[in-house]
Order: sequence, then C-alpha cells, then structure tokens
Amino acid sequence: MLLGLLLLAPSAPTAGEYGVPSLRVPLERQASVRQLALEQELAARAGAHGECSASDERCVAACHFGGADETQVARCIAASCGPATLVGDLSVHLRPPAIFRFPHSVVISDYQNAQYYGTIGLGTPPKAFKVIFDTGSSNLWVPNTECGLACLLKSKYSASRSQSYAKNGTKFAIMYGSGPVSGHLSYDTVSIAGLQAKHQEFAEVDTVTGLGLAYGIGRFDGILGMAFPSISVDGISPVIQTLVAQGQLRSAVFAFYLGNNAPGELTLGGVDAAHYTGALHYVPVTSDTYWETTLHSVSFGDMSSSHLANAILDTGTSVLAGPSKAIAAIAERAGAVPILGTGEYMIDCERVPKLPNLQLTLSGATFTLSGHEYVVKTSAFGQEACLFGFLGIDVPPPRGPLWILGDVFLRKYFTVFDVEKNRMGFALAA
Repeated sequence: MLLGLLLLAPSAPTAGEYGVPSLRVPLERQASVRQLALEQELAARAGAHGECSASDERCVAACHFGGADETQVARCIAASCGPATLVGDLSVHLRPPAIFRFPHSVVISDYQNAQYYGTIGLGTPPKAFKVIFDTGSSNLWVPNTECGLACLLKSKYSASRSQSYAKNGTKFAIMYGSGPVSGHLSYDTVSIAGLQAKHQEFAEVDTVTGLGLAYGIGRFDGILGMAFPSISVDGISPVIQTLVAQGQLRSAVFAFYLGNNAPGELTLGGVDAAHYTGALHYVPVTSDTYWETTLHSVSFGDMSSSHLANAILDTGTSVLAGPSKAIAAIAERAGAVPILGTGEYMIDCERVPKLPNLQLTLSGATFTLSGHEYVVKTSAFGQEACLFGFLGIDVPPPRGPLWILGDVFLRKYFTVFDVEKNRMGFALAA
C-alpha cells in the first residue's frame, strides 16, 4: 500500500465498477477538533476491549496511548468504562460535537492525507468502529470475530454481544480495486452522529485477503458506502437511505469537509456553511450509480483535452485517477517518475513549486489545483517523499473514459452530495 491509493475504489461488476491555497483550519478550531478526535479515539480504543469495570486494567490500558493527557485518560475511563461497564453507552461519543454548528456531524480523522475515517456505533449497546465514509461504494461492512490475523488490530463485531442483532446469513462478497472482501449478511442498529438506522442490513466480514497488508496496517476497521442503491451488492439499502426512510434525517443531503493533515467533518441532513467560502456551484449527477457528472475538459499547463468524459467524486480514493495515456502525458510533462507496475508516480519534491496548475471543467465550472495541492507529501525512514497525485486507470466504454476525483480534489473543495435533487455542490473549503 502506498498511502492507501485506490484501496477503496470498487472495480468489479459485483460491487459496482469502482470504488486558492490548501485547506486551512484556524488554529483555535483545529485544536478543538483535534482534541475531540482524540477523545473519540480514546473511547473507540477502550471499546475494543469488551466489557470491563473502570478499575479493570484492560480499560485503563486502553485509555492510555500517545497524546492523551491525564484529564483525557480520566474522561475516557469514566465515560467509556463507566462505573458499571465499558460499553455502557458509547452513544455519548457518537453524538455531534458542540464545536460544530451542524446538528448531525462526524469528526473525520486524517492519516497523512491518505486515509479519512470516522466513528460509528454498531449494535446495542453500540460498539465503536472506525470506517471510511466512501462515496464510491454503497455497502456497509465491518470485520467480525471470525476474521483472522489481518484483523488482529481491528475492532470486531460479535453478534452475541448485541441485543439488537437479527440473523440474515446470506453470503456476501464485494470486489474492490485491490481485491475481494467476503463474509455474510446480518441486521443491526447503526449509530452515527446521534442518529440510528435500525435493522440496517450490513456485512460481517471474515475474509479481507484481497486488501492485503494495506488493510492490516490501515487506521480503519470497515467501510460505510454512500453511493446510490443501484450499485449496492445484494440490493441492500445504504445507511443514508435507511436514515431518511426511518425519518431520522429531514433531507437526503450530506457534505464532506476534509482536513489537510488535520481532522475534518461529515455533516448529515444538510450543509454547514462555516466550512466553505463563496457560493456553492452545483453540477448535475448524470447517473444514479456513483456520484458522477460530466467532465468537459482537462488542462495541465500548456496541455489540454476537451474530449467528454465522466468524473466520479470518490472519498474512498486518495488521488486523481484517469485514463492511463492521459495520466502518463501529465506525469511526463511534470517530470514525475512511474512506480513500476502500479500506475502511480513519484516526483522530486523540489519540483513542486514550479509545477503547472491542473484545471478541470465540470458542467461549465472550472476547478483549479496547484502543484502543492495535487502532490501528496509524506516521509519514509526520516526522508521526505512526494507522491504525484495521479493514477492511471482505464475503464472501457460505455462506462469510460472515466476520471475519479478523490481526496486530492476534495481537500480543496468542500463538496455537497444531494440525493434528493440529484446534484453535487462545490465551494472553496474555509
């Protein structure tokens, strides 16, 4: 795994076919969001250890980890382990934080600008799971207690420990760009941002071999798909549609504000205007499958192409993906070096300030990314490295040619996904 690239982009037909300056968060807001994210992480870590009392060494150990001060540890033990049981009520950690203005929101943690994930609860009492909120797929899955070594460090679902579990038993399999995931279906209550999707059908996964080492060392436990029902494996209702059908949400609208090496936010049921500047520009969704619209043109410095293509907005993909020939030409123009056999590229970090802008025209509106915004900087063995944020991927007609606009794009542009009006809205992130 290289920064989680396309780990979450479904590609096989059984799962559907795929999966201004940089975003800045004011310092005082950033500190508050980071503190809340830390507290949610504390609760999630403690929750992975099962029932225990506040005096139980397992609980105490779970609440001690890097970055937690004594006050936060005490709060974790009191709230998560409680005077009675650890799992007493994790819902307090799943409610929207007071620092956000929108009533239903989830903190989105950011790991090296490559993985974005948030916390949900599953079962009664709710067990915490860290999931990728993925607009490139439509199913919810989490590992269960039968999952092997690959799930050693993951939070795992146990049907016998949930009072709201209902048996289904149907076999489940989904194919992502990186490989297959399989298990069986069940029903249970999903808690998210103070809302509950009751009797939600989801997959208990026991085989994740298709995801390889990337999943084992990743920061997330499972995936919560947020694309349309038409690409949901086995026709399962996505969580968002379930929340609307059960009257939990007034409107089928959600929005992403992704952090730049900082926490962000997912809002459910509406839009938090504090997260963007200027007006939202809406584009039509052209297919009720993925969050897809028409890409009219792509330009990179003095290179341009006006051939019509489709573009998918995908929170589960770290980079920008497009036809391999087009990406290879862009990479050559930039001086990026291919990583053999991967479709990915690295670039000399010293070249980044001089890189040309990338311009994408979606339904008449042009969106611009600078070199600093489409290059993902990371470090390995104490050395800085720069990933050129483009990946070659060829999708044949009629689905293709296809571009996938992943987190590289979404970090700069606050994005609204409007199910009711079949549209997406974009504005500069604040």
